[in-house]
Formats: sequence, structure tokens, C-alpha cells
Amino acid sequence: MIKNILVIDEKTDDLNNIETLLKDIISDCRVISVRSPLEGLERAKAESPGAILLGICAPEMERHSVCNRLKSDENTRGIPVIMMMEAPSDPDSYVKGLDAGADAFLNKPITRAELKAQIRMVSRVDALEKEKTQLKKQLQRAQKMEAIGTLAGGIAHEFNNILFPIIGYTEMSMYDIPENSKTRKNLAAVLKAADRAKDLIQQILSFSRKGGQEKNLLKIQYVLKETLKLLRASLPATIEIRQAIDNACGPLAADPSEIQQILTNLCTNAYQAMEEKGGVLEVTLSELIIDSSEVSSDVDLTSGAYLQLAVKDTGHGIETDRIQHIFDPNYYQNKDQRTGLGTVCEIVQGYNGVIDVDSEPGRGTTVSVYLPLPRGASQTVSNASTEDSIPMGNETILLVDDEEDVLGMMHLMMERLGYGVFSKNSSIEALEEFRREPEKFDLIITDQTMPKMTGMELIEKLMRIRPDIPIILCTGFNEKITEDTTQRLGIGALISKPVRVKEIARTIREVLNQK
Repeated sequence: MIKNILVIDEKTDDLNNIETLLKDIISDCRVISVRSPLEGLERAKAESPGAILLGICAPEMERHSVCNRLKSDENTRGIPVIMMMEAPSDPDSYVKGLDAGADAFLNKPITRAELKAQIRMVSRVDALEKEKTQLKKQLQRAQKMEAIGTLAGGIAHEFNNILFPIIGYTEMSMYDIPENSKTRKNLAAVLKAADRAKDLIQQILSFSRKGGQEKNLLKIQYVLKETLKLLRASLPATIEIRQAIDNACGPLAADPSEIQQILTNLCTNAYQAMEEKGGVLEVTLSELIIDSSEVSSDVDLTSGAYLQLAVKDTGHGIETDRIQHIFDPNYYQNKDQRTGLGTVCEIVQGYNGVIDVDSEPGRGTTVSVYLPLPRGASQTVSNASTEDSIPMGNETILLVDDEEDVLGMMHLMMERLGYGVFSKNSSIEALEEFRREPEKFDLIITDQTMPKMTGMELIEKLMRIRPDIPIILCTGFNEKITEDTTQRLGIGALISKPVRVKEIARTIREVLNQK
């Protein structure tokens, strides 16, 4: 029910009567009573009431003109106007009222039942209008995110094609240099930076589209530390970053990009709270065990093991009555600098987690995220050893990619792995080469995004010539192609660029060994 109502009528008795009826119908109703139509127009702009009851306004300005002014002003056009008519009223007066934009009518003397019915009616209309506006905003937001996702996909494809030769040539150069060489250490730093760029591209993709990477068991400490390194570069020197990340915390089934987004958004909000005066940003990670006998009065946690990620700032803090609204994406649009907490809440809920906010004006804010650890999960997560041997081979590969830099690097890489390589930068030429001698090749490695004929189209034609040919499909970025899709089509493996030497070497052997 509407709580804030403006009544415009030149008759004091009518104003008093309507105010009494409204407060009887709506116990906590705030009634704004004015006699002057010009004052009513100003109060409507300033107060933004839930509804306006419009009575006689003469001789200064008659009611239809007032209604027309209200409906013509961008600030007041959405406010429902109930026009109060003198009984008996002629039909022309109602038509004139409708033309002026009146939403409903009441005949004087006004009864409680009729007034209550009209207030309920405009309340429902007002709720529907607000819902319509919200749905329109959501649609616009979805369309914007779709456009961003399309743009991000194109950017990701180009960046991955740029990074692939950087990573490939760097790795191959490292194998030619003694292990203790300073040059090798420099190349290792280049490789690490390229890997961070690869991760950054994945973050952009995950942000721009729902559903990022598959959730695998991992220890999130590394993700948090790497994220803080990236944030340090973007935050001013007036913000001191402190971290206490417990390396002994157990693993979580998580998407690294989602964990990174949680920390990035929380740290961004903490920075914005300290932007003017500077301060301390503290990030902690610890493991918390809640047994069945404990009941937390502050945080609604069931028994079990949790990761507790806390981000604390020394900023201006949040007023108590506003804390409950900070996860509403629309609440802080004009009230505070804090943004992105709705996204954090959505991600945390996806992990069946809980968020707790502790804040006090002038004393800073601490946001704690509790993520439940899987029951019975091993406390150690195996990592592939960097010293594992690289599988080699001597088969013949047809390599197809329209990017000359990528093609040259991959050709050299395949040769160093022992394979005979025929490279083509055109899918049309690759098809002709295969048609001439289909039995010459033991494996096809092809890019997906190519002019004139895509990788999938090339694969379809190749398999018509020789259905048993092993195939590896490479893609810079294409969310429509998944491992399930490639398996159904008989493709041996799907590789996402950029890829490390060991990974592609193992994939080649796995696909060839399947044959």
C-alpha cells in the first residue's frame, strides 16, 4: 500500500476530511496537504509521493491544468493522479480529466470504502509500473552484457592468438638454455607474465558471460595471492595492502575466475571507501570448523568446515540501516560508491556460502565470505610436476591455421617433438593436400576460426574422405564448441589456445594412441 500521498485542494474542510480518512485506511500514511496548485506542483517534484489526490484548484489554476502539468513533467509523470470531482459531475468533465492524464476519479463527498478501493487500485498499478521499469532495466542490462560478451569473445580470440606464439617460442627457447642461466630465468618471467595475461582473458570472459570454467578441486590461496598482485598495480600508494592467507587451508571445488571476481569486487569497494584519505586494506583467509554444538548468533552457518575469506578496510563505514541493502545492485547507484556486491552475493550463493558484513560509521567495514568445504575432501591437491618428461613421436601431422605467427611456432614445436609436419595457412589448401594423399597423414591439427572454411567444416570434409583420421581442434575462443560437441563428431580432442608444450605433446599422444 502507498505510504506517501499528496492532497491538493483549496477547501480546508475537504483536506482535513481526506487526511483523516487516509490515516484511518493506512495507519502509517504520511499525508502532504496543500491548498495552492503551484505549491502542489513543487511538492510533487520534491517529495515524489506515491499518489496525488487532486481536488478543486481555482481561480489560480483549475485541476485539469494541474493534472496536465504533472503528467507533462518528467519528474512527476509516473505518479498516479486521482482526480476528485464535485458531484454531480457531467461526462465532459470526466473526458477532460482523462485527456489531462488522470488515472482514477473520486466523487465528493468521498466515502472511506471508495477511497480505500481507489488507493488499492493505484497501488497495484504503481507496483506493476515499477515492475515493468525494473524488467526493462534488466532487459537492457542483459542486452548490454550480451554485447559485451560478444566483444569480449572477439578480443579473447585475438589475444589468445597473440599469446600462443609468445608462450610457445619462450618455452622452446628455455629448453635450449642451461637451467641455471640468467637468460632462462628471464624467459621464465616472460612465461609467467604470459600465463597471467591468459588468466586475465579468462576473467574478462567469465565476467561478460555466465558460466565460467568448470569447478575443480583447488586450493584458492594461489588465486587470491595472484589477484592481490594485480590489484596492487591498480590501487594508489595511499592504500596499504596487508594479507594473512593461511596456506594450510583445505581445497575447494571452485572456478578460479569466480574466486578472483569475489576478491576483486570486495577489494574495489574497500578501496572506494578509503579513496579520499587512504587507509589499510586487509585480506585474510582461514579455515573455520563449526561443530553441531555451536550456534553462531551473527552468521547463519550449519555445522561443517568453511573457508573464511575476509576483506577489511579502514574507510568511512556503513550506517546500520543501510547494511541490509548493500547487495542490492540498484541501491547504491546514487547513494554510495560501493558497487558489484550483488555479483559477489550471486557467486557466493552458487557455492551455498554465506556473506556477513560488520561495519560502523567512521570505523571501517569487514566483509566476510564463508564457503563450505567439501566433506571428506583430501587436504592436498595434486599438481602436475614441471619436471615430467615430454612425450615425443614420429608420425606425420597436417597442421592448419590461418595465423602465420601461430602456424610457424606450432610447426617448429611439432618438429621438435619429433613429428613430420606439413603446414597450411588455408583450410582450402589443406583439404586439397589431404585429398591427394589421405593415407600420408597420421593426425590433423586445425584451427577453428578461419576464412572461407572453418575448422569444423574442414573436419567434416576430411572425415568424408577418411573417417578414421585422428583430429585435434584448436580454438582461440568459441563458447559454442565444447568437448561434448567434439566427441559426438568423432574429434579426438579440443585444445584452447594458448597451450603449453607439455599439454599439446600429451594431447597428441593421447589422440594417436586412441587409434
